[in-house]
Amino acid sequence: MSVPFAVVTAPQILGCEDRTPATAKWLKLLVLKCKDESGREYDWEYVERVSKYRETDGVGVFARVIAKDQPDRLLVIAQWRAPLNTFVLELPAGIIEKGETIEQVAVRELLEETGYTGVLEWATPEVPNDQGLTNSCLNFAFTTVDSAAPENANPQPAPELGETLQVLLLPIKGLADTLLQLRAQHSWAVDSRLLAFALGLDYVAGFSSSAVSGN
Repeated sequence: MSVPFAVVTAPQILGCEDRTPATAKWLKLLVLKCKDESGREYDWEYVERVSKYRETDGVGVFARVIAKDQPDRLLVIAQWRAPLNTFVLELPAGIIEKGETIEQVAVRELLEETGYTGVLEWATPEVPNDQGLTNSCLNFAFTTVDSAAPENANPQPAPELGETLQVLLLPIKGLADTLLQLRAQHSWAVDSRLLAFALGLDYVAGFSSSAVSGN
């Protein structure tokens, strides 16, 4: 479907300065020199991962857990994030390593962070993470986890140094309410992408309910 919109001229990039401190290990601080259509010039600071090997930086995993006679659940982790000094409810996710495919990253990170083995169903193209702050992008991978499979009988996460986390199996139905309840109970934060997904489920369910009721 074609959506009409007015075309706006993108600013011109005049140059880029590297202002990364010599002690930085994981991130680069870069400054773009920009000029807009009216001729005004300005700087835009942003960060880039040192490990950025390709157009995407990593993969976030939506892992649907299926079990006989039980409603579907979503694998969520509560991970302590140093910049916020609190636990954040988020998707299992990880950085792509050189030579890895999206599928390999999704399966590896799911196993490392949750102990579960899943099967990739499909993945999105790369999408921006925080486009005002960084050029970091990620793919979302949608996987299915069979809780009855032998490899998932006794899941044991294997977090790396710097990863303090716990694994939660949350019902997909009413996910947004559950996330916000956990936030209130434990003073945790909720990752915006996970909450947006959960609210989207409610949004679609609301439309479906309206259609059924005739409202």
